[in-house]
Order: sequence, then structure tokens, then C-alpha cells
Amino acid sequence: MAELGGWAYGVNDDALWVHLYGGNSLETVLPSGRLRLRQTTQYPWNGRVTIQIEEAPQQEFALMLRIPSWAEDTSVRINGKPIDQKPRPLHYLELRRRWSAMDKVELDLQMDVRLIEAHPLVEENRNQVAVMRGPLVYCLESADLPEPTKLSQVRLPLTNAWNARYDLGLLGGITTLQTTAVAIAEAKQKDRLYRELLPDLPRQLPLTLIPYYGWANRGVGEMTVWIPLAHGSQPSEHQP
Repeated sequence: MAELGGWAYGVNDDALWVHLYGGNSLETVLPSGRLRLRQTTQYPWNGRVTIQIEEAPQQEFALMLRIPSWAEDTSVRINGKPIDQKPRPLHYLELRRRWSAMDKVELDLQMDVRLIEAHPLVEENRNQVAVMRGPLVYCLESADLPEPTKLSQVRLPLTNAWNARYDLGLLGGITTLQTTAVAIAEAKQKDRLYRELLPDLPRQLPLTLIPYYGWANRGVGEMTVWIPLAHGSQPSEHQP
């Protein structure tokens, strides 16, 4: 924890590099003078980050903002005005100017829900997907399934819409993801290792996912990150 500030920011001769986003204040010294700023955000629940300059050197320097790989559509404003540059995922956005106290940078990172698949050589995860929103991996816990549904019965359609909802009363305040999945009937031949494939009649199932870091805090239960796809849903093709 003592090194966290070094992970969040970096400094060189004429730039401040912002590596991580989160509510904090920074006091540091550039070769050209003292720099103080405050970062305000609800990240990772919300993609808006505000950086308020409180004190800056008189010479120009650059703010280097990290644009995550998942942030395909990012907008940036300085003092309320959109910038001309197009932020690029997996790059740092350079904002170079002569900064002064009360300058404000607003960064908006698009926080879409994304379905992630493994390489096809990872046989255990074929035809399964993990769910991410922003930088967070989500999981399905048995605590969020209606009885008597089990994790092994859940199937996820590829075309579903997702709803992100912040729940202040759950696990100290988290954003959950809701969608509609399907549950298949549980196999009745539990004493047999193999059985003839029988048609199943899936039923619709409201599904809630929580951030992976928050699992195992609501009693004994099961958890999974990888969720099988519903019949008729196919992931993209990979070349090994």
C-alpha cells in the first residue's frame, strides 16, 4: 500500500503520467516547479474522471492520461471544451499546455459490458464466456440464483441486453450487472457418467452478476466466472 502512489502516477522532466484512476490528491515537484492536483471519480463504477489542477509550474508540461484497452470510445474536455485529439486505447493521451490553477480535465471512459472468450486451446473454457465491464471481471454466485437453480444449469445468450445498477447496500456498494439468461433442466441420470443427449426445455432466468473480487462474502455457495453459452450462440472463430 505504501507504494500505491508510485503505481498511480509517474513523473519525468516535462510530464505527469496518470497510470491509474481513483479519488485522490497529488502533490509532487516537476523540474519546472510544484504541482498539485485533485482527482475526483467513482471509477471503476463510473467512467467519468475529473482532474482539477490546484497549483502548477509556470512553464508548460504534459498530462499523460492512460487510455485502457477496453475504452474504445473516450472523450476528453479541458475547462468544458472538447479537445481535438482522438484518444487511442492502449496508449497515453498527451495534453500539453501551460496549466494554471483551476484548470479542469474531464475524462469519460465508455463502460460497456463485454463478453470475453478464451483461446480455443483452453479446452475447459470452450463455448463459455466471462463478463467484464470497464476494468472489472464479473462472476455468478449461487447466492443470486433462485432456488433450486444451480450454476451448472445456467446458459447465457450472446444477444442479451445488460443493465448496470449501483447497489449501495450490497457488499459496501458495488455495481451489479443484470440480464436474462436461460436455465436448462438438470440431468436426472445422476448415477450415469454418459447418457443419450435429450432435448431440453430451457426456461428464462433473471441473472445478476457481481464483481469477481466480491465473491464469498454472503455465506457458503458456488461461484463461476466462465458461463456456458446457450444453444445457438457461438463465439468468434480463432486461429490457434
